[in-house]
Amino acid sequence: MPGRRMRVILSSVALAAGLVVPLVAAQPAGSAGLFAITQNVLPGLANATDLGAAPGSAPLHLVVSAARPDPAGEAATLAGEYNPASTSYHHFLTPAQFAARFGVPPSRQSAIRSLFTDGGLQIDSASAAGDRYSVSGTVAQVAAVLRTSFHAYRVGSQAFLANTSAPVFPYGLGITNIVGLNTLQRYATPARSQPSQSICLGGTCLGATTPRDLWTTYQQPGAHTGQGQGLAVFGEGQSDGVVTDLRQFESANGLPQVPVLVKHPSGDTVFADDSGHVEWNIDTQAASGMAPDAASLTLYFGTDLSDADVDRVFSQFTDDATGPMQASASYGECETIPVISALVGQALSNPALATLPVQLGLGNQNDATLAPIAQQAAVEGKTIFVSSGDTGSSCPIVALPVIGAGNGVLNQVVPVTNSPASLPYVVSVGGTVLYTTASGQRSREYGWAFSGGGSSLFTPAPTYQQGTPGLILPCVTALVTCRGLPDVAAQSGDALTNGYAIISNGAGSQGGGTSLSSPLWEGMWARVQSASPNAAGNGFANEALYRVGKNAGSYARDFFDVSSLDLVTGLPASNGLYATLPGWDYVTGWGTPRVSGLICDIDGVGC
Repeated sequence: MPGRRMRVILSSVALAAGLVVPLVAAQPAGSAGLFAITQNVLPGLANATDLGAAPGSAPLHLVVSAARPDPAGEAATLAGEYNPASTSYHHFLTPAQFAARFGVPPSRQSAIRSLFTDGGLQIDSASAAGDRYSVSGTVAQVAAVLRTSFHAYRVGSQAFLANTSAPVFPYGLGITNIVGLNTLQRYATPARSQPSQSICLGGTCLGATTPRDLWTTYQQPGAHTGQGQGLAVFGEGQSDGVVTDLRQFESANGLPQVPVLVKHPSGDTVFADDSGHVEWNIDTQAASGMAPDAASLTLYFGTDLSDADVDRVFSQFTDDATGPMQASASYGECETIPVISALVGQALSNPALATLPVQLGLGNQNDATLAPIAQQAAVEGKTIFVSSGDTGSSCPIVALPVIGAGNGVLNQVVPVTNSPASLPYVVSVGGTVLYTTASGQRSREYGWAFSGGGSSLFTPAPTYQQGTPGLILPCVTALVTCRGLPDVAAQSGDALTNGYAIISNGAGSQGGGTSLSSPLWEGMWARVQSASPNAAGNGFANEALYRVGKNAGSYARDFFDVSSLDLVTGLPASNGLYATLPGWDYVTGWGTPRVSGLICDIDGVGC
């Protein structure tokens, strides 16, 4: 609003997890009652080529978030559910109970709906708690409702639409974030595959491991194989081929067929994209390979990996009252960098990068939407496992023309962690290089050089992580220890000599990356869940994993401490800025699991 005096209001949304996402709101003098979120504008737009006004008929799909009214009550509930001394210990809320206790008041829900529907936009769905709305319409309609304009832009060969100014709406609605105002920001999958091969030399086997190899290496007991547990994979696009490949994988490995359900977010109608086929093959075959007797596998598949569609998929899982208690998401982008950071806009404002297709993460505001979703899942006793990323101690700031985001071959230097792996209420899973003997015993395992990990810059360590030896790095904006990742690790392979045997497009292949590590952990956690004497299960996994990890006796039973030398360099394994160390570290977290030990110490079974 050029030429008008602005009164700036600094505020923040403080979550029970300790994540604080600064929101900078601007209220023009003389236009009382209006509110803007300045972080809902892409940084660095001035450095892109402006192609003029966007077509008014172009479609937009938004996710609108609203503040829940009682963050202190949520924090107290969460603390009680994971405190063995509390009467509410392991009494998790259902989505309906969460909505009744912590949902947005009906009057505010109605006002938010009216803001958009009165302007001709459609509400495709809303969360049970009334704190998220999937909204669709045209550029012209969104521009009119949110008092902004949209232009078309180009950076190198990447064309996209974006709003030119912050969205403006009536104050008092409690809207905290609007995702989908540009068509650039999206998540990247770190999956890799190559032809399957295996050769054993001197008792050490190179190439692809099988499910049975990992059952042995990670000490997964035959008595607990995921019975009664549901698995979930987050993805997008086509799913028929994924299920076909899964059936062939099960047949090749002598595994039972897991019942598969496919669920799509409301409002998503096109599922033509097949570019993620290999990724979803890795996810489904790794998760079910570790939990062969799981009761079901649910594919929560959206239309694409745009920020808004990823939000819809996360929300659908959290609100699914009959869905699985564990899921895996193998994609990421850079964690949210507040507008006050000097890093904002670096990707577009750096002339050296101006000709490259940009997967813009710096300045992305999506954590403000995903963090409350993941926290709600934890209150409901659910766990979302997330790949820590494949660019080492950096995030995929740019997507280079040939090698994607540099997965497995490029550390992009800027020490920013991947989201959603950096969120407080997900389990971030790093990667290892694993060599086994012919019988599946561990021959050697060390941290992968491109395993994502490090210290979040702005998210304080959640309560369960505080006091972890080795977690030492402070946040940039506060003198508190920041969230460290990954939490745990599993085999990722190294893109050359090591991976996991999958079936892809009907042929044998070898999957790897932390895209493999995350679903492996989901399947192994389903085994732990299947042994639990508590009908509701163990809840959010990190609460239990950090409890047993911090105890020296249980740590030795429950984890393999990944701290050996890199076979290639002969030096302590490192992901760039961080080295693997005894105990918890910023490359492999607590290490890789000894599932029988976890079942003993978490479930009290088989000790």
